[in-house]
Amino acid sequence: MQTDLKIGMVLGLVLTIVAMLWLSTRPSMSTKARMLNSYNAGSREESIEQPLLPLIAKVETEQSSAPDFTVRKEVEKVIHTIREGETLSGISREYYGSENKWQKILNANRNVIRDANKLRPGTKLIIPE
Repeated sequence: MQTDLKIGMVLGLVLTIVAMLWLSTRPSMSTKARMLNSYNAGSREESIEQPLLPLIAKVETEQSSAPDFTVRKEVEKVIHTIREGETLSGISREYYGSENKWQKILNANRNVIRDANKLRPGTKLIIPE
């Protein structure tokens, strides 16, 4: 009975160590990989390792110069009129190329859409970027 207990404890310890080593060496589990994935979720062009000092220096020089006249670029609103038999996922596929972004359209049109499953033909929807 004593030897079975010792064997079980040793095997359990070995399996635990192997599992910990395997988890710690996986690149998707590392802190840096998780930070890169969450940071780049919206923008693939920017890198988390991009130095911030040149950006800070640029902001400081812009603030010390002449008065800032900001020109705002007006974003054109894309309007979609619902046709008979259309769904939010179908509209999402048409504009975004993916059916999974239908909630983005729903959130932008909460005041117009009462039920996402019952779209009224002729309703105008704003399609966010």
